[in-house]
Amino acid sequence: MKKALLATSVAVFAFAAPASAADFERELGLIVSGVVDSWAGVQFIDDGFNDDTVFTNGGEGLLSLPLGENMSIQTDVKYEYNTNATDSPSDIDVFGPRFSYQFATHGSWRDPSRGLIGAFGGMGSVDSSLGLLPASFRQDHRFVGGEAQFYIDNITLYGQGGYVDTANDFFGLDDGFFARGVVRFFPTSDSRIQLEGTYINMDYIDPAFGDMEAFSVKARYDFTLAGMPVIGDTPIYIGYRGTFRDNCAFQEDLDDHTVMVGTSYSFSGDRLTVDRQGATLDTPDFAIGCNNDTGIIN
Repeated sequence: MKKALLATSVAVFAFAAPASAADFERELGLIVSGVVDSWAGVQFIDDGFNDDTVFTNGGEGLLSLPLGENMSIQTDVKYEYNTNATDSPSDIDVFGPRFSYQFATHGSWRDPSRGLIGAFGGMGSVDSSLGLLPASFRQDHRFVGGEAQFYIDNITLYGQGGYVDTANDFFGLDDGFFARGVVRFFPTSDSRIQLEGTYINMDYIDPAFGDMEAFSVKARYDFTLAGMPVIGDTPIYIGYRGTFRDNCAFQEDLDDHTVMVGTSYSFSGDRLTVDRQGATLDTPDFAIGCNNDTGIIN
């Protein structure tokens, strides 16, 4: 109950943050837009007992549709898997994620010159290895929350908060809350530097195990390689993600670090235009299911 109240408070704060934006005159209209994102990289996993290095890749798709002058609806889907997903669970000597996916729907009101307020909900699933045991386990999750953005020249501030719950509680965890903060800086209209942090806290069904905490940090730089042979101008990004889970695998810590290179194509405008008028929303990268316990892999 305490965590549900805290999650509600965080969500209400996200709704309220840019409320003053309504006082500013709208300068731009909303547009139909989409983003397709694909990446590959190397992931280093340390479960407190063993460590492993795997190849990993993932992708994401966003689609935003205007509903009048200020309202819009957006969907986002994402997936990720590493080379542990192609091996038999009995051949994997490390606890941790194999593959995951999730999707969400957002509804929002936006003044493209100043900010956005909205709500979202979604669900997903993650499959995790048990490490040297002849099985892996999938755990499903659901989430709801509030979100807000505030626009200052070429900077976007983005906050989210809400409630997350496991759909199959017998895998160890019950429910909890999450919070996420993102800063996007656009050096040019078609380049972007993004920094973000996500925190999640969930109770175990058995009070003797306490709760699980996880914190994820991400950094990403989007730019365009001009004049590439055959393919022409190519949008590229490089990024890092670190996830630190406390009280996870057999009540040990579970950490992973991922270095990635990817491409991201924005339709209906450059990156800044899409960020302010179109597909600007996404969701925290949940992956609940860590050796019958939990964590987030993204």
